[in-house]
Amino acid sequence: MMWKVIKSSRILIGFVIGVAVSGATAYGIGVGNTPETGYLLCANSSTKVVTFNGTLKCPSGSVRLELGGKGATGATGTRGSTGETGPAGNATQNVYYKVVTTQDVVVSSSVTSSSDIRGTIMATIYPNDMPLGFYELDAHLSGLWKNATTVTSPTVSCYFQYKKDYDKDRSVVFGIAKEDFVRWTGINVNPLGELDFNTLQDDPMYLVCKASGSITGMSGMIHATPFTNFDPMKSTSPLIPKPAGSY
Repeated sequence: MMWKVIKSSRILIGFVIGVAVSGATAYGIGVGNTPETGYLLCANSSTKVVTFNGTLKCPSGSVRLELGGKGATGATGTRGSTGETGPAGNATQNVYYKVVTTQDVVVSSSVTSSSDIRGTIMATIYPNDMPLGFYELDAHLSGLWKNATTVTSPTVSCYFQYKKDYDKDRSVVFGIAKEDFVRWTGINVNPLGELDFNTLQDDPMYLVCKASGSITGMSGMIHATPFTNFDPMKSTSPLIPKPAGSY
């Protein structure tokens, strides 16, 4: 028989217990009149009426009934089935690289002005080197000056340039990094650039270095990072329109 927990103090349940009860006074053991521990009810030995007085002892002439409370913890359930494998990652987030093989930059002794300096192609990036798209380029190059002195004061500059601009000797370049010889012989330059390949027939990109002095062992690495998700910067101040004639 299931007993319904009654919270009100001293309320008659209104039914008769069909079992023999004794007339001794009793105290609830192991119950605390809470949902967790259970409740103590008192059954009158004569009238068989059950009451709940909200205490942990029953009056003389009644017997206790300990009801409710949480039972013992059941056994641990079986482990659920393994979930489905998640979707594959986006391969377009890869960072691609190309090794700049070691080579010397040889400069003629006839160089007397910047117009005499000719570029040396250090590496070429082709449209089929990675998936088509828009990329940020980052190159790290190092080398040594050959027979450089503070008197000659040679200089080197490295940058990215599309083949069509290089062939026509145009000044359209990306991310010039420059270093001059002062007191050291080591060279470390970090040109930056960008490219946008839409088809496999697009113009390749060159990594070019120009120097007014000879260099030995110039080498390094190029990284290409794809731009797949990017948002424009937001202005921190309101834009003030200018008159059309001021541009």
